[in-house]
Amino acid sequence: MQYMLAVLLLLAAFGSTWCQESKIPIGAIEFFGVNGYDVKRIRAALPVAEGREISQADSPMVRDGIAEAVKRTTGHAPTDVAFVCCDNRGGALIYIGLPQPGGETFRYKPRPNGNVRLPDQAARLYDETMDLNSTGVRIQPGEDDSKGYALSLYPPLRAKELAMREFAVDRGVMLRRVVLQAADDRQRAIAAHLLGYARQSSAQIQTLVSASSDPDESVRNNATRALGVLASSSAAIARSIPADPFITMLNSGTWTDRNKGGWVMSQLSATRDPRLLRKIRGQALSSLIEMAQWRDSHAQSARWILGRIAGIPEAELAKLVAAPDAEQIITAVERAR
Repeated sequence: MQYMLAVLLLLAAFGSTWCQESKIPIGAIEFFGVNGYDVKRIRAALPVAEGREISQADSPMVRDGIAEAVKRTTGHAPTDVAFVCCDNRGGALIYIGLPQPGGETFRYKPRPNGNVRLPDQAARLYDETMDLNSTGVRIQPGEDDSKGYALSLYPPLRAKELAMREFAVDRGVMLRRVVLQAADDRQRAIAAHLLGYARQSSAQIQTLVSASSDPDESVRNNATRALGVLASSSAAIARSIPADPFITMLNSGTWTDRNKGGWVMSQLSATRDPRLLRKIRGQALSSLIEMAQWRDSHAQSARWILGRIAGIPEAELAKLVAAPDAEQIITAVERAR
């Protein structure tokens, strides 16, 4: 299960509960797109280190300092510097993307230019849900995805999500139109999130798949997360979601793409379809290996996928996914080549 807060920037994640002066520690600094780089050298050049405490006011300066250090050390600007909440001790996580030769392998579609908009009620519901989400993850994390849309275990947030379901269930046509046509990024992001609460249909899935390559990160994140929830709720729905866009997403230079794309692929790979596993190995193996070595729960999707490629039985794999490191899974994948 993936919690929505895990992909929000640190500032958004803490919201009003994190004041300008209060500080939280950096739990881990991780990298992706590391092939060909001396990560130890880059890490040593960073203006922050694991364990240092930062405040909301510090975060823009820290982000800029990281970008400058990466460019100074490698000659290239990072593809992403993502502040993510949180590790199991409440510490901030920082993910740094490094550019690969040949440029970005995950391509975005053009931004639409339509003037369609959602009712004001939709934006209010979305904003109220996002505000409650940060509190819910801290106080009572977890959610029920069994219905095909996310319902938090935190009662106030769950009530707001049920209100979104009530709003969206019969407004699929309008939501799909905004996702596909609206020029405004925020309108598309809200519509993509709400579309996950609409009545399930092939048109819903097709629109969310299309939105997973939107030029805006929030739209992609919301659409891909909605697909992950749908896939986790039903094997039949999972089979209707095409894998190719999300295999490519595993190589993205943006952390939210990798995180949510990995979650979708961990659901789709559960069938252990040999053709699918061969395709993942051929197109995203190195990306999955580096993601599997992250030191927090965001590594788990990559570990599930790699373990299935290696042929590790599911019950055994569950224990390895939860292990402190991915060494046994990676060794098994390399031996299975």
